[in-house]
Amino acid sequence: MLFAKATQAERDEIRRACEADLLTFTAVMFRARMAQPFLVNWHHERIADALMAVYRGEVRNLCINMPPGGTKTELAVIHFMAWCFARSPYCRFLHLSGSDELASLNSSTVKEIIELEEFQALWPTTLRSDSRAKKRWNIELDGKTAGGVYATSTGGQVTGFRAGYIRHGFSGAILIDDPLKSDDIWSQAKRDAANRKLTGTIRSRRASSEHTPIILIMQRLHEDDPASHALAGDFAAEFTHLEIQGVQNEGTSEECSYWEAKESLASMLELKERDPYTFYAQYQQRPTPPGGAMIKTDWIQRYVSLPESLHTLLFVMDTALKTAERNDFSVLSVWGFDGVGVYAMDVERNKWEAPDLLAQAVAFLTRYRPRRPSMLKVRGVLIEDKASGTGLIQSLRRDEALRDMPIIPVQRNTDKVSRVNDVLPFLRAGRLFVPESAPWLAAYLGELAAFSPAMTHRHDDQVDVTVDALNELLQVGGGVSQGMDLS
Repeated sequence: MLFAKATQAERDEIRRACEADLLTFTAVMFRARMAQPFLVNWHHERIADALMAVYRGEVRNLCINMPPGGTKTELAVIHFMAWCFARSPYCRFLHLSGSDELASLNSSTVKEIIELEEFQALWPTTLRSDSRAKKRWNIELDGKTAGGVYATSTGGQVTGFRAGYIRHGFSGAILIDDPLKSDDIWSQAKRDAANRKLTGTIRSRRASSEHTPIILIMQRLHEDDPASHALAGDFAAEFTHLEIQGVQNEGTSEECSYWEAKESLASMLELKERDPYTFYAQYQQRPTPPGGAMIKTDWIQRYVSLPESLHTLLFVMDTALKTAERNDFSVLSVWGFDGVGVYAMDVERNKWEAPDLLAQAVAFLTRYRPRRPSMLKVRGVLIEDKASGTGLIQSLRRDEALRDMPIIPVQRNTDKVSRVNDVLPFLRAGRLFVPESAPWLAAYLGELAAFSPAMTHRHDDQVDVTVDALNELLQVGGGVSQGMDLS
């Protein structure tokens, strides 16, 4: 135990210091549990101050928006609940997260802290013998149930449990941590479901609308995410807003990372270049309007696994003119077709110099090329015949291992907006499918959503390959390739 040799007077001083300050409590219990220090940054002080203001009743409801990976869950969920139990065993928490597994893990970690020797030495606490479940457990005091925790997903069952008690002073809270998964932001149905749950059912789970606070902690994901509804007053509750941006003083000479030891300024600026939608939403807490220009991501369907009826593969590649910071990316993509829907199977995007681009293209084609015999027909490899694309076409055609692959030069003779307009009927009809989750998915959908006829978007290379794929596979008479028989 950390303070096994401490005198009673020293233990009393540690207890008073921990009760007086959430961050001190977190530092002590984190070291006891993890055998390493809790690295404190300025934003932790801001979060701790805001949460203690909620406990004191100075803030009724709190919304915290900050970048991912900033230890918000560790401090604002896990240690905050444990700290409240140290102050009073009569606290009742309803904890919600976008993931049932994460909610259960957070709940069980609070139990783990309470059961630490260090916690018990300062605040002797008994858990009820029937509190073995991770999701729901209670504290016992004088043989009776005192406070406790019920943890579940945002979409889970919450009836029959209320946070807090009907009395003055802090007696618990509804703690909501990342109620919407990042992969769900592109689904209006899932956004609507989460927002309805929070604005309806969740709000009614307070024992007292006057004294039981709602604490919402999340990275911004979308203009229509739960944070936007909370701050707009849709919970019928007024929220104090604490916003922490990943890049402080963005665009000025004083630009810096909010926490350089955790996330460097260079890494966030790289993300800004590669995926501006994610950067501005999740890191700067300023989500841009998705789908407000031409392509609405709600039109795009999801698949868990590729259909067995898939019979055609198509490769589409888009090459950049240069690799400088502000130039476009090169994109390698592969698409499946079952006669009705076009399935985005993989998209790779990077800034490769010519030799690396060739190596990456060969590796990509080799990885997804069907092995003989196969019922799949390779429709072709479409590459814009321009700039570095011309050289790539020539190099791939000379590759003996790819000699039977149709390498098809593509001429884009109309402007980008016109080409997008040509495929909008297919998009509106829901004929484009993307996986439920993939490492490349957020950047891909973000770029499609940001595409504007005013050409205010920064990149459209993934839009180009998407348009080429839809044109080739769906336009009547639009195909330029003959295909390759692998039977």
